This record gives sequence, C-alpha cells and structure tokens, in this order.
Amino acid sequence: MAQKFLEDDNHEFREIRSGALDGLKMTIPFTISQKHRLMELGAPDAARVFLSAKERDLAFEEVASRFVGRNRQAIMDLRDGVRRPILRLVEGQLVDSAVRLGFIEVATPTIISRKFIERMGIVRGSKLWNKIFWVDEKRCLRPMLAPNLYAVMGKLRRLWKPVRIFELGSCFRRETRGAVHLEEFTMFNFVELAPEKEPLTRLQHLIDRIMKELGFAAYELETKPSEVYGTTLDVRVDGVEVASAALGPKPMDENWGIIEPWIGAGFGVERLAMRTGKFNSITKVSKSLEYFSGAAVDIR
Repeated sequence: MAQKFLEDDNHEFREIRSGALDGLKMTIPFTISQKHRLMELGAPDAARVFLSAKERDLAFEEVASRFVGRNRQAIMDLRDGVRRPILRLVEGQLVDSAVRLGFIEVATPTIISRKFIERMGIVRGSKLWNKIFWVDEKRCLRPMLAPNLYAVMGKLRRLWKPVRIFELGSCFRRETRGAVHLEEFTMFNFVELAPEKEPLTRLQHLIDRIMKELGFAAYELETKPSEVYGTTLDVRVDGVEVASAALGPKPMDENWGIIEPWIGAGFGVERLAMRTGKFNSITKVSKSLEYFSGAAVDIR
C-alpha cells in the first residue's frame, strides 16, 4: 500500500525567533496564490508571516521547491513500484475481502430512475433530494448504491437465502467542497438479506473483518441519526467517518418487496484511501486531473 510521503512538518520550515528581532513586527503573510500552491503541494498550512515581501517570497521559493521534489519522487516511486493509485488499491482490497466473506459482486447502472429515489423515502425539498444531480425529470445520477442493491436483492431472494451481494461504483451529490466531501465519489456497499446469525452481531463481525483486512485495527462505532434509515451505525477512523451501516427491516422495504431482516454497510472508498495514505484532503486521492495517488501532478 502506498505510504504517506508528505508530512505536516512545520519544524522543517526556517523559524524566525521573535526574541532576536528586538520588537520588529512580522505582518506580511503568504499571498493567496502562494498559499494555494503550498496546499496543492502538500506543504504545511502556510500561516506564517514575515517582515517583508522579499523575505516572504524567498521562504515560499524554498518551501515550494522542496515539496515539488517530494511530489516528483512520489510519482517516480509509484511508476517504479505498485503502478496503481492508492484509490484503486483500496478498491481491490475491499472487493477481495467481500468475495472471501461469501458475497457476490453486482454491477448496476449509474443513472437511476426518480421512482427509485422516492422508494428510498427521499422527498422533494429534503436535504438529500437537493443534493441530487438530475439528468431530466425522471432520471438522476445515483446519490447512493442502495436503491439498485434493493432492486437486485428483491429479485435474488426468490432464488436463495441468505442473499449476499455487494457493489463498488461511483455516486454523485452536490456537495460543498471540503476536506472529506466530493461531488463524485466511490462507494463500496455490501448487503446480506436474511442473515443466519443475530443481525447486529453479524454486521459488526463483517465490519470488523473488512476494516482489519484494510489495515485499520483501531476504529470507532457510533450510532447517528439518518435521513434515509432513521439511525445508522457509523465507522470512524481518526475522527473521520469512513462507513455507515444499517439494519432492516425498514418501512421502505415494502417498496422493494423485501420482507426479511437484512444488514448492510456503505464504505466511502476515497475516505478510506485518505486515511490509509494519511493525507489531509480527500481531493488528493480522488479521481482527479491534479493529483496522482496523493502527489501533485503540476510539478514542472
């Protein structure tokens, strides 16, 4: 698995000791473009201030040059090593874990019907409805994998039980750009219909197996309210929510012809990749034209 290559190492910056300046005041910060570039390169948050513009510009050139070198080396290491971005490596681990646990992979459409959204209990004007990318009046880009998994599960239950299926694919939501949010993101969802063991125990076992196989021996479980499921069991790593799980039956199940208990969980793959590589922003591990497995590509 790719390793962290950019560290928040403020101690590597040249420090200006205020005691040696005999009362001189540092008031000049990095420019907006300089701050943006340092963040892009993965340098520590550029909140420093300086005595003069000249001193600031010299410091910027020194730090930027050093982190350009680190990014270049990270890309070269990837070229000469695993040759796959960290996002794809995490995806592969999730798929392998699910197959080992007895789940069958399904592949379903990215564009789904409005009626699927409504069957999930998501209504016009709700918080999630307002985040949906609509293709037209009757279709949208799926904001989650659950509707399609419900549809497939409802058909397979006629053939055998328990039904164990999973999917890994893109989802889309109108999100405010942030450290852990993307408009296009990758989800890994598993669901088991009619589990043979006590549902909550079985769900926690599956989560534990998957998290440990990903290398996360330490994680937290937290019950949270949910717009769709009422309550969810969320999985957190270092304070970041990386998965959300639920148990049925739920009132919406009858919309899909489901009458049996079920368990399921959805994992945010970019968030898992971000925690795996110890990056400070989800953008660096997302599908991107600016970053390659955490390394900035614009390093001329």
